[in-house]
Amino acid sequence: MENKKYTKESWLAEGRRLFGTDYTKYRFRCPKCGNVATGQEFKDAGADPNAMYCECIGRHVPGKGCDWAAYGLFDICTVHVDGQPVFEFAPLEEEQREEVY
Repeated sequence: MENKKYTKESWLAEGRRLFGTDYTKYRFRCPKCGNVATGQEFKDAGADPNAMYCECIGRHVPGKGCDWAAYGLFDICTVHVDGQPVFEFAPLEEEQREEVY
């Protein structure tokens, strides 16, 4: 998979394009376990929704994902914003396409 590099402004614009202005609807895929979580799921778990792009929901909800974080020792993220690793956006359309096949 090809690495994607964004400026903060272009990354935020891409998020708005994919999900609208409600950040709780943004969806990110953990690069380690593949789990997809939304900002709302982080809020519901009592976690900071701003962690949705750099932490697996499994850090906050036992049994749902892993404990991976983009800011850890190893960088396995394919997306970088101003040089910082972040999780990849997970548009809903991708999951719907995967379910069709």
